[in-house]
Amino acid sequence: MKRFFSKNIIRATVFLCLAALLTAGCSKVFGFADPDRTDNVLGQFYELEDNTVDCIFFGSSVAQRAYVTPIAYHDYGVPAYTLATGTQPFVLTKYLMKEALKTQTPKLFVVELKGVNKSADWVGDVHIRRVVDNMKPSLNRFQAIRATITYVPKDANNVDSSGLSYYFPIIKYHSRWNPANKIKKYEDVDYYNGWSPNAGLTFKVKKLKTIPYDEHTTQIDPPTEEVLEDLLDYCDTLENTKVLFVIPPYQASEEGMGKMNYAKNIVESRGYEVLNMLPDEKRKEAGLDDNTCYYNREHLNYYGSLIYTEYFFNYIKEHYGIEDQRDKPGHEPWEKEYDRLMNDLETKYQVKYIDMMADVNKAEGRDD
Repeated sequence: MKRFFSKNIIRATVFLCLAALLTAGCSKVFGFADPDRTDNVLGQFYELEDNTVDCIFFGSSVAQRAYVTPIAYHDYGVPAYTLATGTQPFVLTKYLMKEALKTQTPKLFVVELKGVNKSADWVGDVHIRRVVDNMKPSLNRFQAIRATITYVPKDANNVDSSGLSYYFPIIKYHSRWNPANKIKKYEDVDYYNGWSPNAGLTFKVKKLKTIPYDEHTTQIDPPTEEVLEDLLDYCDTLENTKVLFVIPPYQASEEGMGKMNYAKNIVESRGYEVLNMLPDEKRKEAGLDDNTCYYNREHLNYYGSLIYTEYFFNYIKEHYGIEDQRDKPGHEPWEKEYDRLMNDLETKYQVKYIDMMADVNKAEGRDD
């Protein structure tokens, strides 16, 4: 009898494993139509050789546009990766950290704090799927889904409160077995080790109109504050990876500035540094010009991202002991991505790049 049950347990376990693999495979093929192609964010990360990443960024599209990771390696010797997705729910940060640590031993995690501006009832279905639908099946993925659906109010913004269609995305996408319902292919968004230009905007120039910075505070959404405290508790357990929090350079509203200051106070009270780029003097120290370095109120353009990349990676090399890793084994993908980016700048982005630089020169009073 014992032997009978043992065999059935083995068979059941094998069946469940196969079912999980089949479900994951089907979900990748018949997944949701995401014009930002965020499957590349985790897909390219999983392909990296183990223990080759020194710096990992977490956050939303603000982080995606800010740090040109191929340049960071080629010019400053830092192999970095950006695990960011557009409008990424802050509640998923801890689980992306855990996912990263499965294969990498980074010296530094960089967390964009802007995500705490959003309340729990703001999070939508697509924001969640951009992350969890592209994670490999694991207990961490299960926990990420559970934490998110617990965080978001029941039935808000088409979020599946049961979690079933996140655990098993094929439930949502099963109708796409029909060839007539296959998702549209998007080919106009590129990722270079996590840095991603917005083809229609990254090479534009828009003047930023910031309000004077002050230290007033506005309480963040209580459920989001709990998430921040939980993240800090997790950061306290990290033994070999330091954590730097960043308030990115952007045009904050009075309320947004107050929330950033509120979160900053919490983080600093727990002993972590917050690099605050909202003060005008801090952006000037970095070399960022409000007239030339942005394409909208929240995002750096390519010109601005190059300036910020130089400032930031020199900063972490000085303050966090990040060493130059150029030409060391395992880092070929960063040089390869640099070559691909340079080629794309000379081909698919050439006209946009030239137009952007013409606008920059004009704004700076130069004719060349």
